[in-house]
Amino acid sequence: MNPVVLINGVEQDKISVFNRNMQYGDGLFETCVARDNQILFWPRHYSRLEIGCIKLNINKIDEWLWLSDIKKAFELSSKKNCIVKLILSRGDSLRGYGYKDDIEPVRVVIVSEMYQPLFNKEFSLEYAKSGFHSNPQLAGIKHCNRLEQILARSSLSSNEAIMLDEKENIISVTQGNIYFIFGNKLLTPKLDSCGVVGSRRSLILELAMSLKMEALESNISINQAQKADEVFISNSVIGIQPVHSIESYKLGQNPLTEKIQKAFLSKTKEISSWTCP
Repeated sequence: MNPVVLINGVEQDKISVFNRNMQYGDGLFETCVARDNQILFWPRHYSRLEIGCIKLNINKIDEWLWLSDIKKAFELSSKKNCIVKLILSRGDSLRGYGYKDDIEPVRVVIVSEMYQPLFNKEFSLEYAKSGFHSNPQLAGIKHCNRLEQILARSSLSSNEAIMLDEKENIISVTQGNIYFIFGNKLLTPKLDSCGVVGSRRSLILELAMSLKMEALESNISINQAQKADEVFISNSVIGIQPVHSIESYKLGQNPLTEKIQKAFLSKTKEISSWTCP
């Protein structure tokens, strides 16, 4: 399947060299999963876009316009189960970092074939050589400058890599959030200085609490990670993936992770999605 690409609602795949996303990474993006032409957890994706626009001072796109573009892209696609990537650029401008307040955003919708990563039965993590640098103004949002993750994956020899901040606190994996279970307590790293708040992260914390677990955001060190009973990661495409080893540290069974995973899969089948108007 060739991807379907819309730019500002028009089927095309060429963008101006003056686009600030191309020049500076000045934009935001979302990677969504669609089943039967319905975006799973759409409100969570749209909310993160809105937060990103506020933080970066990008002029917002009305929700109905995104939905109209997505509906058109679905109509042009042969797949009902697919990956939908949304990209929002601040817009086009001439040379220089400065921009005018009335700059018109450029929106992109890409619909591509659904794929499920093929992981080994034993899912392994390593510590990335490249990490995050703290910047609270950029923390949490999914902006388009992802060089830190690109560097972290450039020498990847495991299934995924854990990224640290300057103080060697665990922040996330390169393509998702990470969670540690100690007894009946679930911990996930604080993301107030760097990292991306995943679209599934708050839901997973809610599900853990519904299972009578204590769920907290916390600073987590490498030493703490090596004492965890269970570890798993999440993102919009893979859902929840249990971890079986972090470098030389081996993990055993995943009974609580499996309970959270089961509750998560049930949620994806509920009406937590939207139908195109």
